[in-house]
Amino acid sequence: MQPLRVEKFALMTLIFAAAAAVAAPVGASMSDLVRFLERADRMFTVERVVQAKVAMTRSDGTKAAGVLVLDPSDGGGQYFSMEETGWRSRTPLSWDGEGRAVEKTDAAPRKVSVDDPLGGTDLRGIDFFPFWKTDYTTAFISDESRLEKTVSLYAADERPYTLYVISFDKEKMVPRLIKYYRDSFSNMVRIRTDKDHVMVGGRPRPQKIMVRDFSENTLTTYDLEWSELEETPEELVSWATN
Repeated sequence: MQPLRVEKFALMTLIFAAAAAVAAPVGASMSDLVRFLERADRMFTVERVVQAKVAMTRSDGTKAAGVLVLDPSDGGGQYFSMEETGWRSRTPLSWDGEGRAVEKTDAAPRKVSVDDPLGGTDLRGIDFFPFWKTDYTTAFISDESRLEKTVSLYAADERPYTLYVISFDKEKMVPRLIKYYRDSFSNMVRIRTDKDHVMVGGRPRPQKIMVRDFSENTLTTYDLEWSELEETPEELVSWATN
């Protein structure tokens, strides 16, 4: 067993035992938590084509605008464009597969992953599908209130993260706050907060997302105006299919 895996297993065992003793509600079982997380997966999974007009405010006060489209159809994915630069990207609605992006109008496409920042923003492809899917039998409840359930989940070995700590809205079954840890359990690199959910395309979607990126020391706010579409607009698709 590799040293990192040994460290991960040992720390996981200790944390799980402590959390089970002090945080899990009486009568709760692992199967209850697994069912909860599976339902959260479904609530965060795109079922219909939806669009968000995105207004971004950076920590330095500068603003930018873009468009996001989530298309669950075969051959679809998530499309993101920035008005100020001409950035266009198409990435999967899962960890599987590669995405493509152009930096500006008429630029050559390049490969991108779902964990790459989109168009100079702090947003990433993983922000719009249930990226946290893993072996739920290793997850545990680290805190719980009447409105929220906070769950710690160990990322799959092939992911660029080590741990996710997610506070779920117990009624809407969607994340309110997500902490991302990379390389070690003490290295939190990103915090995302979702607010003001609205139903669109049969699923609750946040109208406000705030991302604090510790590697870049930034705090960016995104206001999203959601709507349902019949299909993805051609101007977002054509560059990726030519």
